[in-house]
Amino acid sequence: MISFIKGILKGLFYVIFLPFGLLAICLYAIFGVFVFIYRLIKLAILFFTGRNLKNELPEDEEVKKILEGANEEEQSQEPALNLYPSDQEMYKTNEYISPSFEESKIEEEPASLEEENKDE
Repeated sequence: MISFIKGILKGLFYVIFLPFGLLAICLYAIFGVFVFIYRLIKLAILFFTGRNLKNELPEDEEVKKILEGANEEEQSQEPALNLYPSDQEMYKTNEYISPSFEESKIEEEPASLEEENKDE
């Protein structure tokens, strides 16, 4: 009997509050449509007048100033020496000359210079 009464009360609850729930959902949807149309018109006007589409907060402007100051300081400083270069920096194919090649090049040059001087 108690379960029967619970079922009846649950049904009455749904019948009474269902229209209010549907009304709330419909009002929310209508509000969403109006906000969509308002934002669409506002952004179109801002776009065609050439103004910024994003609203920046005062905190955002302060952060931009701080970052610009930090970038200026970094540019004014000399670049730091990289003591531990990565493999890509160390072995660039266009710029890398093996140490053995350099040594043989140095040894050959004086010999060729001496031969040139003997011919003269």
